[in-house]
Amino acid sequence: MHVLFLAPDTHVYNHGFVRALHALGCRVSAIGLGAPDRLSPALKPLLAGYRATDKLLDAGELLRLAHELGQPAIDRIETIDEPLVEPAAALREALAVPGLPLRTARLCRDKVAMKAFLRERGVPCAQSASAASEAEALAFAERCGFPVVAKPVAGFGTLATFRCADAGELRKALATLKPSAAQPIALEEFVEGHEGFFDTLCGPEGIRLEFAAHYYPSCLEAAQQRWISPQIAVTNRIEQAGYDELRAMNRTVVEALGLRHAAAHMEWFFGPKGLKFSEIGARPAGEKIWDMHGVGNEFDVYREWALAILGRPAEQRPSRRFATGSIQVRPSCDGVITGHRGVQEALARIGPHLYEHALPPPGTPTKGLDKGWLCNTWFRLKHEDYDQLRALMTFVGETVKTDAR
Repeated sequence: MHVLFLAPDTHVYNHGFVRALHALGCRVSAIGLGAPDRLSPALKPLLAGYRATDKLLDAGELLRLAHELGQPAIDRIETIDEPLVEPAAALREALAVPGLPLRTARLCRDKVAMKAFLRERGVPCAQSASAASEAEALAFAERCGFPVVAKPVAGFGTLATFRCADAGELRKALATLKPSAAQPIALEEFVEGHEGFFDTLCGPEGIRLEFAAHYYPSCLEAAQQRWISPQIAVTNRIEQAGYDELRAMNRTVVEALGLRHAAAHMEWFFGPKGLKFSEIGARPAGEKIWDMHGVGNEFDVYREWALAILGRPAEQRPSRRFATGSIQVRPSCDGVITGHRGVQEALARIGPHLYEHALPPPGTPTKGLDKGWLCNTWFRLKHEDYDQLRALMTFVGETVKTDAR
């Protein structure tokens, strides 16, 4: 098969998906931002053709370049970058290529439409609405009650997301978000409780793989407090009864959206109001989270993704042997890193369970809290016992300090 991959080199993480397609005998072509001579050396041998453009979101430009690369004809079009999910689907439609349809891609990008669609199908969601003006935003907050969450309709993660406790805080958020008729924003009821995500891989027959994970603390709180060392913990207990309700919700969402030949990343909350759907992305999770699924389950999760995309039978089953975790240690301030403390003490305890980490050397510029969990100083661990994994990550967060000035 000839597979066109959009944005193959925005992160080393993307290479795993391209590599899996190549290993299965696919001819892989790509369209990306970087010039051909600036492609990663690890990526170049995997590509049969490549075109660069600074208009990756332009449907006409993508179609033009796809025609240039489309000999032989393109059989699949894929991406793992959230902003490109809808352009990829539009290109599939234009070229009559199988895969995630444009209607589903749009629902998965538009948080307000997504919730309305799923709410009609019995999925418990927070109250939500779009707002094109301050008046509409304040009216929603009056109906719903504070606190409310304000964010872009098609945002990514917690970027430009605000928890507003009163009308004054909402007005401040609106000054940043600048809602308009052309670009309305999303408003949601603030759901109190524990937050996590649920990753799925679907073949032509439906769900093949499921993975459940937890955030400690919530994404929004982690993005706002520098002193927090945020954790992601992927459980190996997903097949136990405690996850039945979550698995059932995910299956309802997948079937309602008609997800096939695709990966999905669903966010959820559980609190006083019970289990609530938050949102879903029609692409693999970011932050190298699929690496965590592979390590925890002792199999090639990228190969399984490629097999599902191509409509071929699955080859491996997850072992569920290890829970895996990621913890980030934030620098003391923005600027440049001057050093670390407590590293040797932490390594002495977590050593057998550590499988990957980053300790930026002195002089490295810091990255902001809005850049996610996989920047500055971080550690990734595995353990056969989920509770022990959490305890080890908490120990790292309490022991390791990243100094900056």
